[in-house]
Amino acid sequence: MKFDDADSGRGPKVILIAEGHEVLQGSLKDLVLTELPNAHVLKVSSGKEAVRLSLARRVSAAILDSDLPKLSGVEATRQIHAARPDTPVVLIHTEESREYRASAIEAGAAGYVIKHRIAAELVPVLKKLLSTQSKKDREEGG
Repeated sequence: MKFDDADSGRGPKVILIAEGHEVLQGSLKDLVLTELPNAHVLKVSSGKEAVRLSLARRVSAAILDSDLPKLSGVEATRQIHAARPDTPVVLIHTEESREYRASAIEAGAAGYVIKHRIAAELVPVLKKLLSTQSKKDREEGG
């Protein structure tokens, strides 16, 4: 089931991907566009760039690697959430860690996906967050 932008009452979704590895960055973009073909994907390779772009543009959702250069994924999430609490952030991490998950949630992450589960879990989490966000926008008349 593909997410329908027409259901949101707004234009195409803007998805920010912050991943330091170019190959994984491209794979994440391909995965997102397979299920959200009308999305506009922005790619950056550092936490600082993710924060800067999230503040400069209206981003529908952000996918951040936990291990970003210049600013960790958790700290970038914290800054994005503080400035734009309505922007859902999904953190991706190399392994399951209760401590890291707790840090991510405390920083404001709306989702948390382990890298080896990205193919199965990332898009469903992203769709759920976008649907929730679209519902809130409709309820607020935005």
